[in-house]
Amino acid sequence: MLLQKREYDAAGRIYLELLSKTPDDDILQAFLGRLYIKQKKYKAAERILEKAYNKRKSAPTVASLAYCKYKLKKYDDSIILYEELFKYDPDNIKIYDRIIEAFRNLEMYDFAHAYALKLYSKHPDKEQSFVRLTQSLIDIGDIKNAEEMCAKTIQAFPKSGAAWIIAGTLQEFSYCNEELAQECYLTAIENGAVSAYYHLAVSYQKAGRFDDAEKNYKKMIELMPQEDYSQAALGTLYLTQKDILRGYEYFQKREKAPEARTLKNLWNGEKLTDETLLLYCDQGYGDHIQFIRYIPFLTDKFKSVRVLTRESCIELFKRNYPKNTYPNVEFYDELKNISNYDKYVMATDLPYYLNIDFDHIPFAGGYLNADETKSKYFREKYFQTDKLKVGLCWKAGGAGMRAAINRTINIDYFKKLLGLENLQFYSFQLDDIFNACEKYPQIIDLSNELKSFDDTAAGMSNVDLFISADTSCIHLAGALGIKSFMLIPYCSDWRWFKDAKHTNWYSSVEIFKQKDRQDWFIEVDMIYEKLRNIMI
Repeated sequence: MLLQKREYDAAGRIYLELLSKTPDDDILQAFLGRLYIKQKKYKAAERILEKAYNKRKSAPTVASLAYCKYKLKKYDDSIILYEELFKYDPDNIKIYDRIIEAFRNLEMYDFAHAYALKLYSKHPDKEQSFVRLTQSLIDIGDIKNAEEMCAKTIQAFPKSGAAWIIAGTLQEFSYCNEELAQECYLTAIENGAVSAYYHLAVSYQKAGRFDDAEKNYKKMIELMPQEDYSQAALGTLYLTQKDILRGYEYFQKREKAPEARTLKNLWNGEKLTDETLLLYCDQGYGDHIQFIRYIPFLTDKFKSVRVLTRESCIELFKRNYPKNTYPNVEFYDELKNISNYDKYVMATDLPYYLNIDFDHIPFAGGYLNADETKSKYFREKYFQTDKLKVGLCWKAGGAGMRAAINRTINIDYFKKLLGLENLQFYSFQLDDIFNACEKYPQIIDLSNELKSFDDTAAGMSNVDLFISADTSCIHLAGALGIKSFMLIPYCSDWRWFKDAKHTNWYSSVEIFKQKDRQDWFIEVDMIYEKLRNIMI
């Protein structure tokens, strides 16, 4: 009765009381686990469901535990459990669907495609089978077959909102045709696909139609308030326009890592000289580098500041914010090693809580330095040349599909630059999907030397110029004060605002903003002329 009334806390107390009397009752454990799932207490649910699972593997328990693992982003574990569910229901479409999505989250697109093919072979008459196979073809880059499959899907299921969304993404990603993409998203909405409001809003935002984007984000939020990504996207729309108050109101609702959702006592900007702050560096590496600049504004507000970042950043940050200058700042790469704290704040939100607007960004001239010993090593091994030394980076990592496509530039666009004489090029690119250094042997590949951002900073400190897509490396170059050319897409990330030439974040970085959505020829030609003028 309490569950039906959604009085979950009261129901939970009854389960806990019963478990205190029969602590090994796997049925009660499974019920409590599913209750925790309803409350979105996924860590607690995982703990109790694992106990139930280890005692007796029933289909509901396996399904619930698999779902918990999925929500906690333990996708490998969730896949194993969902595959176990096939023993109970070998043809269940939902199981296939969840496995495919887990593999997509792991960016294991070939595996996702394999399961999409299995789903299609088992259920060749089901809409979801068509949709999943079409999506997986896009993921593996088989656009020709994806287009054919999308056409088949719409022919078989003309009122499939999901198929019309895919048709829109094909127009958006493959042909950069926002107008046709918008028509597809509108058709998806007409056929009941609520999530199409989000895609339509993103497309409007990319096209600079901010009022239309705002309206559709708000419609998405109204219809699906549980989906945090639409609220975060609305926040980025406002932040793009430098509306810091409305922007962070929504942007703070962005999806966070499971461990970040366990943090307690959000800091509100006040001075608390007897307390300890946990500064949680969130999102990608570029964000860690970009927002670490605000540390000096925190040290007089707290007794101590404990910074949680990633292992690749630790050495660089520790040396630039040393104990002798910042005695109350400590750096960690695992939350479990931070024994206690009083307040926490996400690093990306610091401009809001410190009340520092985007027209007064501090340390734009640079705030990080490379290790001189490492820098000398790179200089002596790779940079003994009188040529102009140019660093390159062309692919962003850790981004969603839209961002990955927009922030990745095929190395062939740089072919014109690579033919210039008296220039020596260096690759700072990890995970080179284009095999650029094999294709263009005039590029010296430094990737094997780059084990951390401290190494990258040391190598980068030897270049005369750095040319990059919107990556973590461009943030590092700007933080080091290195003269840089950044190529940003027509639909750029919020932090570059609407600027087309310069950025308030880094005074050493010059922006080359894409004019034609489909290619980078104009921007590369502009850089080519600048390089020629430098060499004259």
